[in-house]
Amino acid sequence: MKIHDVSVGLRPGMYVYPGDPEFSLARLKTGDAFISSLSLGTHTGTHIDAPAHYFENGIPVDKLELENLITFAEVVISPLMPTKNCKAVLFKNAVPLSVETAKKLLLAGIKTIGCDTPSIGDDDVHRFLLKNGIIIIELLDLADIQDGVYQMIAMPLKIIGADASPARVVLLEDIV
Repeated sequence: MKIHDVSVGLRPGMYVYPGDPEFSLARLKTGDAFISSLSLGTHTGTHIDAPAHYFENGIPVDKLELENLITFAEVVISPLMPTKNCKAVLFKNAVPLSVETAKKLLLAGIKTIGCDTPSIGDDDVHRFLLKNGIIIIELLDLADIQDGVYQMIAMPLKIIGADASPARVVLLEDIV
């Protein structure tokens, strides 16, 4: 089995969406040990958006259905549409989705959409996807990933009530 980590590493000075908090990391000595203090926004690096991102009473990230984050995903070069029967699609070289494309993905039974860009699309696309229960994963590192189907494991931090969370996302291939 081959494991591909498709998460963007968190580091000071990294790209953050305009207006979002900068990432900072400080190592602190406490007695004989060291700990780290983090400061970041919920949309820092590779992250998962929940409906609470756009809707006041939307589902928060800690209540997302994990079976839609641990599933088979098809990686395709944007703007191609998925061709396999998977619940997730990950777009390489992503272009912003239109609401029309989002509707096609919903009708195809897609439950999770990922992209290698900071945003899957404009506010209307986000609202459409999240209102219809489609989870969004943004800022993946798909540069070295071939098109095809992989077992995806995408785990957000369990931040109670949050609109989004940084995530570690891996793709598994050659599963026995």
